[in-house]
Amino acid sequence: MAYRLQPGESVREGLRRIAREELSSAAAGLRQATARTRDDAIHEARKSVKKVRAILRLMRGELGDTYAIENRRLRDVARRLSVYRDGTVMIETLDQLGEHHKDDRSTRALAAMRRGLLENQRRQRRSPRMIGAMHRAGEALLAAAVRVDRWRLVMDGPVALAPGMETAYRRGRAAMAAARRHAKPEHCHAWRKRVKDHWYHLRLLESRWNAATRARERSLKELETWLGEHHNLEVLSARLAAEASAERKPKDAELCRDLIGELQRDLRRKALALGQRLYREPPALFRKHLAELWRPQRTRAVGRQIRSNGTP
Repeated sequence: MAYRLQPGESVREGLRRIAREELSSAAAGLRQATARTRDDAIHEARKSVKKVRAILRLMRGELGDTYAIENRRLRDVARRLSVYRDGTVMIETLDQLGEHHKDDRSTRALAAMRRGLLENQRRQRRSPRMIGAMHRAGEALLAAAVRVDRWRLVMDGPVALAPGMETAYRRGRAAMAAARRHAKPEHCHAWRKRVKDHWYHLRLLESRWNAATRARERSLKELETWLGEHHNLEVLSARLAAEASAERKPKDAELCRDLIGELQRDLRRKALALGQRLYREPPALFRKHLAELWRPQRTRAVGRQIRSNGTP
């Protein structure tokens, strides 16, 4: 299953196909998951939901009221699953933190916090609520896959995609500017959502990528990863704050939060530096470069040769 439009495939049919495949695959994974594969199934389902919501945002202008209805439904499914994913993410994030801080005091504090997170994860996995939530989410995603055929999409070709892709790019630039002005974690998280939309939209055109687009996709993936790690650290910090308030390991929790803040600052710095390069073009110029991807390969090659020779 590839998250991209196939050569010769119309935009409207390709987007419907991709949405159906993502939702159906996610539903099957949730409904068929075993005790060993539940975490992965939830993770993959949430990724699929994000990919389909990116398509909905891309085609918002055409979808009308359908956008709001389907986007809300998918958002609610993802939220109901997130509580069962957060436990695993916090343990993975704590381990990542340990790779950066290996002194004895930090190692002891992180190990103490990890034991509490693991115990909570074990209790959660034994809960019948998790299994029930997964099955209900699977049914909801399967129903959403069936409804995809009712999406009213008419336009085709670059005119169908360009407005939504430019809007996503504009929103990403605005979110980056807000994250630069404000050091609060919620601004980085809001920016990450817009980066993810832009990244997913670009992946839809993989069959048309040139070298510059391929490099851009790699950089967007790296940027999204850094911003995702920044958010995961914030979720972990909130959990450790709760541990401290319960006076279970207040000193250990305080040290861990200090380590988290240090790593978050480094991630934010790197993300803003990379984002400045990725979003430096004005939206109109980005749209122009996007249009070039739809030109025949031979025409594009001739254009590059002309530019390299300095011919106007």
